[in-house]
Amino acid sequence: MLKKRTIWLNAAAALILLAAGTVSAQSDKSQSAAISGLAGSYVFDTLTDLPAPADVGVPAAQPAPVQVPAAERSSAGAPAPGTSLTPVIQDQNRADKIMELIAKIHNGDPLPYSHDGIVFTNREGVLPQAPKGYYHEYTLVIGDGASSVVIGDTTYPVAPALSARGAERIIIGGGQLIYYTPDHYSHFIQLQIVY
Repeated sequence: MLKKRTIWLNAAAALILLAAGTVSAQSDKSQSAAISGLAGSYVFDTLTDLPAPADVGVPAAQPAPVQVPAAERSSAGAPAPGTSLTPVIQDQNRADKIMELIAKIHNGDPLPYSHDGIVFTNREGVLPQAPKGYYHEYTLVIGDGASSVVIGDTTYPVAPALSARGAERIIIGGGQLIYYTPDHYSHFIQLQIVY
């Protein structure tokens, strides 16, 4: 007769405990763990059989739209959207997504990630120095998996997506300046809106 021990934990907490070594995995196949998440329960023969977080089978939660508070939005605004951008972005889908994001920021529309609209501190020192709160960052999700983008005459690498937010960001300075980074702050390209 198999003797089973059941451990009820939030799926994320169980994976953290396993990674930290707080929960020990034994080679004894009689040990099992039942991990209860919000979407269901999962039973594994041993703790070592736990799948990677992406394989748990719980659908990834879609981020709820987050509205940047009006007090912050006034300093985090964007210029009015126009017809195109300069320098020219050769990838029309990417250029369209940038213009859509700028329009949402300008209009104060809800944005999908809680980090959208937060202050960008310019820790890298690549952008012109400005008072704290001058720059705000926004998530640009393209989803095409391109490894590079041509802007003007220059080809820039696009960093691989390490999370749902990807690596591409738009930085707005003083509600007027627009910078695009395809590789999570390694390169910044200043963009101008053409009206």
